[in-house]
Amino acid sequence: MKFLKRFLSTDRLYSQSTEEFPMPSVFNSKKAMVIGVAVFILSLMEIKSFAGGDWELITELPTKRINFATAVIDDKVYLIGGTLYKDVRPEKAVRGPYGVSTVEVYDPQTNTWQRVADMLTPRELAKAAVVNGKIYVFGGLNAKEDRAAVMKYPVHVEVYNPETDTWIEKKDMPVPRVSFDLDVVDGKVYVIGGSTRFSGGPDPERRMDRVDIYNPATDTWTKGPEMPTRRENLEVAVVDNRIYAMGGRGWPIGIRNGPNLTVVEEYNPISRRWQQKSDMLDARTWFSTVVVEDDIYLIGGTDRKAGFTKYLATVNVYNSRKDAWRDIPSMPMPLVPMGTVAVNGKIYVFGGTGNAGGGWELFPDVLAFDTGFRAVEAKGKLLTPWGKLKAKHQNQP
Repeated sequence: MKFLKRFLSTDRLYSQSTEEFPMPSVFNSKKAMVIGVAVFILSLMEIKSFAGGDWELITELPTKRINFATAVIDDKVYLIGGTLYKDVRPEKAVRGPYGVSTVEVYDPQTNTWQRVADMLTPRELAKAAVVNGKIYVFGGLNAKEDRAAVMKYPVHVEVYNPETDTWIEKKDMPVPRVSFDLDVVDGKVYVIGGSTRFSGGPDPERRMDRVDIYNPATDTWTKGPEMPTRRENLEVAVVDNRIYAMGGRGWPIGIRNGPNLTVVEEYNPISRRWQQKSDMLDARTWFSTVVVEDDIYLIGGTDRKAGFTKYLATVNVYNSRKDAWRDIPSMPMPLVPMGTVAVNGKIYVFGGTGNAGGGWELFPDVLAFDTGFRAVEAKGKLLTPWGKLKAKHQNQP
């Protein structure tokens, strides 16, 4: 694989995990005793363990694309929409078309892919949320070419049912949106920030502080309290039913760009109030976030200084209970992740863009980092899937 070959020569530990390790013999009496005690302890209590590791390359995207949405159901990862690599090559004078309907599912347990029913509307830069085992897709754009005049911004919400492999439409969004983010609290989807369109003049609505709340149970929209900082390309994460809006690009926009932000703001859906938290360690945009236990992982992205865009490999971790930051090992290369999820304590980064070779490049690689987090419940004495554990936290009163 092109990506793997490029970084095997570096000093950073980076493996494909192809070795097979012999299983210990349970007929060894001392080992059997230790195993028996461990199983007994696990059966009586909930255990959470934390042990770090290094990044691994595990597979490639079956359909080479960027700007897709991701969602997790039953520990399987859904990649939705986006734009094909061949339509965004830097050497093309006119790029496009933008937006596909393709939906593929990755199973981390078997390291395999499956194609499922296409989304109803082709789109890129959309976002997806999971509520009650169904995937809701919001916003994005599609176009035949890279001209603002021909870009379309779908406002209808589409929902996918994995049990029937079907899509249906739901109530339209109040405004079109790109470069926004969202998350779920108490069964409601909070759509936060972003822009009303991808390119164009200095429209005050291009970077928004707007919050819209969608209730799938009633298929209705309400407006939430405005975010204190107007921004796009932000990331949103939820811990203990609190929403964290992080980073992104702020206002004023200037010529094509505004300031990259370090601002972190927390929203409490019960009090309907925002408050500022400790700033990020560095300003970044086009990064990704995932939540594992009480930690929010900020992965990759870009920073722009003195007119130059710098791609980032760093991973910063924010602990919401302590309001404090730390680092974990960086990714093998600086990039903008196309999709990032956490499944049972393991972080997966799907595809990306970067400039490792001195120019803009597209990477189809899927990377994984094991945080070491596991949860074992006494009931059933089985591992609790991370997706279900996260939903449990989000649905607490």
